[in-house]
Amino acid sequence: MSKVTVIGGGSWGSALASVLAGQGHDVTILVRRQEMADALMKGISPRLNAMPINAPRLATTQAEEALANAEAVLVVVPVAATISALTLITQYAPSGAIVALTAKGLDAETGALQTELADQHLGRDIVMLCGPSFADETAAGKPCCLVAASKHDEYAQAIASLFHASTVRVYTSQDPIGVAVASSAKNVIAIAAGITSALGLGDNARAALIVRGLAETTRLALALGGQQQTLFGLAGMGDMILTCTDTHSRNYSYGVALGSGQAPGIALAEGARTAASLARRAEMMGVETPIISAIHRVVNDGADIKLEIQALLARPVDQE
Repeated sequence: MSKVTVIGGGSWGSALASVLAGQGHDVTILVRRQEMADALMKGISPRLNAMPINAPRLATTQAEEALANAEAVLVVVPVAATISALTLITQYAPSGAIVALTAKGLDAETGALQTELADQHLGRDIVMLCGPSFADETAAGKPCCLVAASKHDEYAQAIASLFHASTVRVYTSQDPIGVAVASSAKNVIAIAAGITSALGLGDNARAALIVRGLAETTRLALALGGQQQTLFGLAGMGDMILTCTDTHSRNYSYGVALGSGQAPGIALAEGARTAASLARRAEMMGVETPIISAIHRVVNDGADIKLEIQALLARPVDQE
């Protein structure tokens, strides 16, 4: 049994906490609102439509209480809240606690990857825990596979071992940068996939989009220091296929709304916020990302969707 603190009691946080509690770990969930803590303590996840979950030992709004004796900390909050979570860990968690980040995106203000935020605000290496997964399926006990990536193999192994023999199988990797890039870019490509579906462009177009989107993601990951094999694993190809092919995916649904001429809900905006940051990073590094850049222009600059599609199709012939 390990003492694990999960920062964030939303859909994914409550799902992971439920799996860990089901494994017999001493799980604490840190949340912002007392009503959320009360529900989680009763074995109910409000963000999963009141789905029953394995209750944690403790759900609290008090950071010091939640983090004081943690052996592992899973940060399961939106990208915008990552810095705040890392600050709390610095203040209250033991220096030896292993920290895993799960957010899929870049900091909106600085364009920093999750790994870069950890370098800047935590001062030590972390684990990126990502992969193709929908929270409700995970909480319901359906199998999924994730990857725990860290520069230190023992950190990745420690996080993976927390889930051993559960319905969540975790593989390890030594490429946290590749995982961070892949898990961010797939949300932007998913928006494009949703647009193709809404416009009735067909399965051929969506298949091509996924493959070319993966090629863009690979180029950017390599430029930032990631490894190519990561992009063809769970955090890369696996997560992109899942996110680009199912209305379960919020980013895919965002794209469907855009392609249908509707205003997407704010809750679906994760990939939309990431598009601008990724497009800027790619431009700064001289990396070609035509799909990501097109989605950025559509989402943030009001560009015409059909004209952007025509421009993509009219790009010069190139070698795959």
